[in-house]
Amino acid sequence: MTSASTALLTDLSGVARLAGVQRAVVSMWRTRSAGGDDPFPQPVASDTGRMRFDADEVADWLARTGRGNNASAGVDAAISAAPDGFSYSDPRHVAELEALITLGALTDELSTEKLHALAIEHDSDDQILQREVVAHISRGMPWLDFATRAIDAAYSPSEALAVIARRAASVATASGSSAPLTSTPVALVTEMVQALQQGSDRSVTLDAYDVDLSMSVVLALGDDTTFAVPDGVSSRRLRRRLLASGVPVSMPDGAALRVLRVPAAGTGDVVAMLEAVDEASLAMRPADTAIVIGPARALTDRVAPSEDRVRADILRLGRVRAIARLRPGLVTGAPREALAVWVLGPPVGNTPIGDRFTAVADLTDRDLTDATRGDLVADLVTSLQSAREVRSRAFMFARFVRTASLTAAGDSLVSHAPRSSSKTTRTADLPALLDTAADEVRGDVEPSSTVPADGPAPEPAPISQLIADRHARVISGVRLDPTSFGDAGLVVVTAADLEPGRHLGGTRIDQLTFATRHPSASLTHPGDVVFRTSPTAVAWVDDEGSNVVAYPARVLRVNPSDPGGLVPEVIAADITGAATGPAAWKRWMLRRVHPQTMEPLRAALAEIAAARESLEARAQRLERYAALLVDGAATGAAVISPRPAADAASTQ
Repeated sequence: MTSASTALLTDLSGVARLAGVQRAVVSMWRTRSAGGDDPFPQPVASDTGRMRFDADEVADWLARTGRGNNASAGVDAAISAAPDGFSYSDPRHVAELEALITLGALTDELSTEKLHALAIEHDSDDQILQREVVAHISRGMPWLDFATRAIDAAYSPSEALAVIARRAASVATASGSSAPLTSTPVALVTEMVQALQQGSDRSVTLDAYDVDLSMSVVLALGDDTTFAVPDGVSSRRLRRRLLASGVPVSMPDGAALRVLRVPAAGTGDVVAMLEAVDEASLAMRPADTAIVIGPARALTDRVAPSEDRVRADILRLGRVRAIARLRPGLVTGAPREALAVWVLGPPVGNTPIGDRFTAVADLTDRDLTDATRGDLVADLVTSLQSAREVRSRAFMFARFVRTASLTAAGDSLVSHAPRSSSKTTRTADLPALLDTAADEVRGDVEPSSTVPADGPAPEPAPISQLIADRHARVISGVRLDPTSFGDAGLVVVTAADLEPGRHLGGTRIDQLTFATRHPSASLTHPGDVVFRTSPTAVAWVDDEGSNVVAYPARVLRVNPSDPGGLVPEVIAADITGAATGPAAWKRWMLRRVHPQTMEPLRAALAEIAAARESLEARAQRLERYAALLVDGAATGAAVISPRPAADAASTQ
């Protein structure tokens, strides 16, 4: 490549990156070397109005003085600098530089005289770089030398493009939902693609917008996979990255797996995101599959009626086989926004929509560790398999709901899954396990009689739905003045009192004072569930009632005339340990039971609780006795006499 040499300029932050030091160190160098024999290079004129330095002069100064922590500063100057007039925040500048580097990967004879001819030769249909090269020729071709040096500094054209992408992303303004993903969701999608591609020869259609996500998939799958890229202007950057990396792009001629991220640009209108997914779903052939990742506010959470109609139309096609909601903090430009994943596949045979099921999982309160990602990927991939394979597997996070209920809900598609003592226990195994457990506790309680149910129990439901159906209501705690607390009167239940091991009764308020200051407030009823949402979710069943609940604790009260299968003790178990966060409690899932089971279950649980309390009291007495024996023997206050032979034999 031949061109006139172009000075590369950098600011103080760029100097710090080049030298491998903190920015404050660079300022110190400038100050302390100013009066010496070899001062720090002087700033040069720049059309940006900011103080900038010649990167080559800085690199030479670092080499002469031995300053910094980068022995390759001379070569790396192109990575930490840019020609005057070039801006990483200008997409046109970045596109032209990418085109030059990509063309440099295809020929060793790149020059100002042949630039246009080479662009036409290698991109005759203008799918990758031709228009960007033409634009650069019109600009006067000032960045050819910069492109060459960037390739040398990064050691390859493909890595040079990756470095440029990172530099451009680092100076880009926050772009909301369309900002780059963090490494965790990228790893999740990549692992899902790997799992779905295992043993398959289908092609993979990459996401045109999220180049980093697509390149992660390419690197993970290797050379044995055929890759395709959607048509359109948005795919040009991805095509350049693939071409510079030596990855061919083909048209899929068989079954395909597509990766799609929404939104493609901007903050993302919900309807626009759903329409993009709808378009991709309608374009799928019978054996195609797809992975969609995007904001939970479009893919899983409650949406407006106009948006819900679009989402319901997609679900009715029967291709959405699995849905997962992820925690917030996985999008660099929108740290409070949660992500969601859809897995699309062939509909389940000719099964009517009323009989179809969709796997749903809520990981809002879980970090996507390696182990968690592995379990989630296994759940989502298995959801695409046959009904027999689905029934034979114990799912870690996913549960199955009727697809028809999702299309008719008009609410969150995925709510927090109910807590269970064993997520890996199959329903078919429960009767046998119940019999075994009953025999084991027969000496402590009288086991309850159990018979097979006539049908499945009511589906678990989110609190918001149960409130809307009038099966329960939430009552806010009373805002109390701490100065009104005393040693006698009504018991006050605070959020701190719900901590395990805490005993109620330490906080009280005079009954007359309470009635005077809070005339409209009510006391708890027997069976009320008192809960808190922060810092952890904890719940407690008030069996006696007549207590005061202090804000921010709340009360969940079951409607006694229409409980909808809700049991207070089960509610408390489901709430304790659930996800926290703004309005997260509205998505908590509560398990329900058959109406005829509610009272017998409560009675059995009360008997078990009483037996447990008795056993804990006995254990405490034994621990105290053991401690006193040790203290007595250790201090000489008591001598432990040997037991008579008959007593010793009787204990064997």
